Formats: sequence, structure tokens, C-alpha cells
Amino acid sequence: MRKIEGFTLIEAIIVLCIFALISAIATPNLLSWRSNAKLRGAANNLKSDMERAKLKAIQENDTVVINFTENSYKVFKDDGLTPGVYDPGEAFYGDRTLPAGVKIDLDKTNFTGESARFKGRATALPGSAVLFNTKGSVKKVTVSGLGKISITSDE
Repeated sequence: MRKIEGFTLIEAIIVLCIFALISAIATPNLLSWRSNAKLRGAANNLKSDMERAKLKAIQENDTVVINFTENSYKVFKDDGLTPGVYDPGEAFYGDRTLPAGVKIDLDKTNFTGESARFKGRATALPGSAVLFNTKGSVKKVTVSGLGKISITSDE
């Protein structure tokens, strides 16, 4: 009698079915986690950029603005002809495009003129920027009149 080693076809199919079942259960959770991680990262980046804008306003003793669009924002020193709009010749401190699946809700963002403004004495015009992802999760980055910046979830 010969001893046969290895797996039978039935055993291999059962293992593949178990693997497919586990993958089907885990994949939606993984995709949701990834979408929420992108939203958290975008909110943290915005908060960091706002902190940097506040420090630049103090350093320059002038107004620094963050101007929002649906998919991005720009940070610049606002000393040109058009308030809240980047004009040629103004100091430009950077821009950031949001990750895929994350957007700024311009209807709920309540800064005056869709711009966050930081002044040279570390004060700011109060308001908040609302970010959301494709799963419906929301993060709000809020600036107080004294320049305190915080992130909250509206879920």
C-alpha cells in the first residue's frame, strides 16, 4: 500500500470558500476604516496648516488667510487689493489638495467669505471648516476668536 501525501480537491475548495467568506466580511470594514482614516488625516492637516498660518500672522504682524475650495485650500498673506483672494505679489505659504473621497462642505463652512483669517496678534475671525467623506462621516475644524483651533466629529 502506497501512502499519498497532499490535499484533495475537496479540501482545497473548502479552504478557498472559507477564505472568500472571511474576505467578504472583512473588506467593507477595511474600506470604511480607510475612508475614515483619510478624513482624520485631512482634518489634522488642516488644523496643522491653520496653526502654521496663525504663527505666520504673528511673525509677519499681518493677516494670513486660508482660502477654501471644495477640494483644496491655499494659505497666503493677505495684503493685496482683493481681501480673501490670492493676488500676485502676496506671500504664498502653500496649498493642499484633499485626498480622494474627502471634500470641504462650503455650505456649512462658516468663515466670512469662505476664508479663515488670522491676525498679527494671534486672534482670528471665528468659524469652522466642515470636511466630509464618501461614507458620510464629518469632521469640523473650528477656530475661536482667540485663535484656538480644535477638531470635532459630527457623527
